[in-house]
Amino acid sequence: MPRLYSLVAGLGALAALAVPMHPHPSGSTDRVTPGAVRVESSSHVRITLLDDRGVIKQLARDYDVDLAKGSGFTVTPDGVVVTATQVVQAADDPRVYAANRVFAEYFKVKIPADFKRHSLDDADLDRRLQACYPPQQTDSTCIADVTTNVSVYPNLDPPPAGGLPAQILTTGASPAAPAVLKVTKGGEKQSLPTAPLGTAIGGAVESLDVMTLTGRPSAKLPPKLDTAHLDPPGSRTFKERDKVAKLLDDGAAGAALIDDGKSEVVGFVSGGGGEPVTITPADDIRSALVAAGVTPRRGPVDVVYENALASYHNKLYSGAIPALQQVLNLRPDHAVAADHLRVAQSKAGTAEDAGARPAARPAAPKQPKSSVPPYVWAAGGVVVLALLAVGVVLLRRRSAARPDTGGQPDPGIDGHGYAAQGDFAGEAGSYPPGENSWPPYAVTRVFGAEAARSPEVMGPAPATPVPADPSPPGGQAYPADLSPPHGHALPADPSPPRGHSYPPNPSPPRGQAQLKFCTQCGMRLGQGHRFCGFCGNPADS
Repeated sequence: MPRLYSLVAGLGALAALAVPMHPHPSGSTDRVTPGAVRVESSSHVRITLLDDRGVIKQLARDYDVDLAKGSGFTVTPDGVVVTATQVVQAADDPRVYAANRVFAEYFKVKIPADFKRHSLDDADLDRRLQACYPPQQTDSTCIADVTTNVSVYPNLDPPPAGGLPAQILTTGASPAAPAVLKVTKGGEKQSLPTAPLGTAIGGAVESLDVMTLTGRPSAKLPPKLDTAHLDPPGSRTFKERDKVAKLLDDGAAGAALIDDGKSEVVGFVSGGGGEPVTITPADDIRSALVAAGVTPRRGPVDVVYENALASYHNKLYSGAIPALQQVLNLRPDHAVAADHLRVAQSKAGTAEDAGARPAARPAAPKQPKSSVPPYVWAAGGVVVLALLAVGVVLLRRRSAARPDTGGQPDPGIDGHGYAAQGDFAGEAGSYPPGENSWPPYAVTRVFGAEAARSPEVMGPAPATPVPADPSPPGGQAYPADLSPPHGHALPADPSPPRGHSYPPNPSPPRGQAQLKFCTQCGMRLGQGHRFCGFCGNPADS
């Protein structure tokens, strides 16, 4: 049993090494990094020293004192910035520094120029020095006026010279409390990049990205991202406290904490310099914004930028180029968009560009499977082929059984003397025997020479030759005027065209209608036809 237990424990250890203990961030921090800012604060102290020995004298001096430097992030496009209170309100009082400087200069004594309160061996001078330190009272020997100056350096390329001046809207009672700032110049166009602000640190969040600006941002100094873990998940305690403390010494006070899974800010970190490492969550930040009368919101530049990120992160570099260019049209110094545009232009049209690959053909829809077995279809096909073969055999036998028409009229011409189908090129069909009307789509049939001489058309041959007497038969009289109609001339030679002969008896067969012939070419005219089908001459001419 011990050996089996050891084996199971070893396998469990290997599995733990193979599978990560927690999900690391998988979203995109570049949705947040455009809103990163560097915050630098200083104090301007104007101090007046009063010397009441004998004649009252005054000595006025101005001193600039650096307070703190840290990080922050923008939450509105007009320039509202969130950072830690310790970044804009130092623990050391600048009035103490100014008192040491002015007292040492006027009384010519050695006092260090620092933020500590000192004492002198001379009792009178020491009393005056202590009265110079704050707070100001009725017997104070120094009057000091302090103005805090805050400069904000957004993540822009190129960065604004000297940063953007800002005023303090609100601060907290502790160094870790949120401080809300508002730029007084540079946010008029409502086009500053912002960072999306979340609502809380989720209970399942275990790892965060600390977004730090160790100096004034530029193309060579973008925001720095370091991963830190919460212990336990969703808490306000870092697992790597020493690592975060070092980040704070490098300027991470007020740095945004990014939940990379949602690509949004869920708090900021503060501490260092003797102060404990502290996480200020997003709900505290929102409360401070409400107290300052500010509502966090995104701007039009952010909307266009996020649309460009959709194509860029899907590696559709060709499609991302015009979208990123539009961001730069709205904000030419957008550092992250400019960097993404350079990458997209270098990869557009290459194998890495998913937009340049040929679109995959859609899969053909699967046909529903038939419930009929395949052998049934095969048997049906055999039956159909057998029926076709029997039909062909019957047609051939029927054709062979027809009697020979040797010596009879042309089988292509029926008993009425109409040409059968195929006797003339261009005909649409044969004229059915026994019908007195032509189909509307048929053309005039050509009366063949052999058919014209058939007994059915010509009738029985006369027993005696036709007399030479030109008088009309049966005692009939020819009309007196045989002249042609007006506008027509009689042919010089009344003989039929070459190769044709008039029938000896032009009378139609019994029971048949009168036959008509073309006066131009002598061919027979079909009933009801207005033009000759052979030469096109009008039938009435």
